[in-house]
Amino acid sequence: MFKLTESELDAAFAAINHHGYSTMMPEPQEWAVVTFNWISIRSSLAQLDLDTYDPFEPMQVFSPKSRSSVRVLHLLHPQDLIIYTALVLIVKDDIECSRVPQKLKRVFSFRVDTKQTNTLYDSRGSYEAYRCRLEAKAVRSQVKFVAIADIADFYPRIYQHRLQNIVGTVAKSQRVREVARVLVRKLINNLMGRNSYGIPVGPYASRVLAEAILIDVDASLLNQRSDFVRWVDDYNIFCKSEYEAQSILFSLGEWLFVNHGLTLQSSKTRILTIGEYRDRVLTTHDAQLTSRDAVIRQLRDFQVDYEESDDDEGPDESMVQEALEMLQGHDLKGLLEASLSDTTLVDYEAVTYALNKLPRIPGAPSPLKREVLDLVIDNVMLLYPVAEHVAKYVLSFDSLTPKEQKSIAKKLLKSLNSMRNPVPPYCAMWMLSVFAHDQIWNHASDIASLYTKAKSEVIKCYAALAIHASGTRSEALAIKDDYASASPLLKLAILFASRRLGRDERHHWKLANGVSGIIERLI
Repeated sequence: MFKLTESELDAAFAAINHHGYSTMMPEPQEWAVVTFNWISIRSSLAQLDLDTYDPFEPMQVFSPKSRSSVRVLHLLHPQDLIIYTALVLIVKDDIECSRVPQKLKRVFSFRVDTKQTNTLYDSRGSYEAYRCRLEAKAVRSQVKFVAIADIADFYPRIYQHRLQNIVGTVAKSQRVREVARVLVRKLINNLMGRNSYGIPVGPYASRVLAEAILIDVDASLLNQRSDFVRWVDDYNIFCKSEYEAQSILFSLGEWLFVNHGLTLQSSKTRILTIGEYRDRVLTTHDAQLTSRDAVIRQLRDFQVDYEESDDDEGPDESMVQEALEMLQGHDLKGLLEASLSDTTLVDYEAVTYALNKLPRIPGAPSPLKREVLDLVIDNVMLLYPVAEHVAKYVLSFDSLTPKEQKSIAKKLLKSLNSMRNPVPPYCAMWMLSVFAHDQIWNHASDIASLYTKAKSEVIKCYAALAIHASGTRSEALAIKDDYASASPLLKLAILFASRRLGRDERHHWKLANGVSGIIERLI
C-alpha cells in the first residue's frame, strides 16, 4: 500500500500553481474547480492506494515540433497530474544531488533548488545563463569546431525500466525507493498505455525525470574530458578539431543507444566551424532590434548643441526608454511583415519571437500593436504551427470593441470550418481557447455546429468548453448525449457545457449517466 500525505499533496498543488498546468496547452477550466475545492479534493486523494490506482487515460494532442514534424502531448486528468507531480516532488532532491554540479556550468536546464519543497525546479535566468555560457565558450581561441547533438524523440523514447532503476539508485530514503516503483511501474506505465517506454509530454514534472535519464550521459562526457554545455537534450560540444568533434559524437551516440535505447536526431546533429556556430546558433532575433546604445546616439544627434553643453548626464532616462520601446515595437512589426512576406516559407521562429516580445514592451504604441493583430488574423491560415502564440496575442488585448471581436471571431471561424484546408486539432484547440476564454466571444451556435462535425476528440473538447463559456441550453442539448462514450477529458468538458441545462434537467441527466469521480462531481 502506498498513499500520499496531505503535505505532499499540498506541495504538488502549489507546484502546479507555480509552474502551470501543462506546457504548450491552454490551462483547463477544471483546474479552477480544483483550486476552489482543494481541501475536499486533497482529503479524497490522500485516501487513494497508488499501488492499486488506475489513472485516467490522457488526451493525446499532436503539436508541431518544427516546420515538418510533430510531437505528441499528453493532457493529464487533474487528479493524475496532482499525483504525478507529488511523486516527482518527493524524488527531485535526490535526482538533483546526483546530477553534474551546477558550479561546473555544464548543465543548465531545470536545476532543482533543494531548499524549496513547493517547486519542481528553479528556472529563473537559467536559459539566459546557458546562452551566456555558450557565448563565452565560443570566443576561446582554441575552439575551432562545435559538435551539436540533439536526442531524437527524447521523452517518448525514455525506457521506463531504466528510469525506475535510476530513481531507485539515487534514492537516499526508503520513501524515495518506494516512489520509484509506484511512480514508474504503476503510474507512468499505465498513463502510457502499458508501453515499456515513454513519459508524459507536457506536465512540468516530466522535465525533472528527463534530467534524471541524462545523469550517466553527462558523467560519461565529463570522464572523456569533453568540453560540453547542455540544455535539456541539446548538447553543444566545443572541440579543437573536426576529428575530436566526430569522435565525441560517435561516442555519445553509442552510449545513448547501448544504455538507453536512444538515438541522435540526424537532422539536428551536426558539426560546425566556430564561425558557422556563431552565425547560426548564437545570433538571435534580439540582434535585429534597435539597441539602447543606438537610441542614445540618435537622441544625442537630435539634441541641439549637446556636445557643447555643460550637461554630461546625457539624454533623460525616461526619454531613452520611451524611444527604445517605440522603435523596438516598429522593429518587431517589420520582422513580422518580413516573416510573412514569403507565404510559401513563413519564418515561424521570427513570428513566435515577435508575438511573444511585443506584448512585453509597454511603451510600444497601441495602434502598432493593433496593426500587428490585424496582420496576424488576416494571415491566420498561414500560422497554424504557431497557433498557441496567435491565441495568446489575441487574448493579450483587453479593450477590443464588440465589432472588433466579431471581426476576429469571424476570421477564426472561417479557418476552423475550412473543408479545403482542415485545421489540425492542436491549432483548432488554441483557436477555440479564445472562444472559451470569455462569454464576450459569443459564437456558440457556430461552435456547436463545429462540435457536431468534428471527428477529433481534441476539437470536441475545446468546442464544449467554448459552449460552456457562452452557449445556451440548445447547444448543451446538442452535445450532452456524447457523455457516456466520451474519453475522461472530454467528459469533463461536456460536464462544463451541461451547466447550460436547466437545474433539474441537469440533475436528472447526471443521475442517468452515473457521473462519478472526485472532480467530476464537483464540476
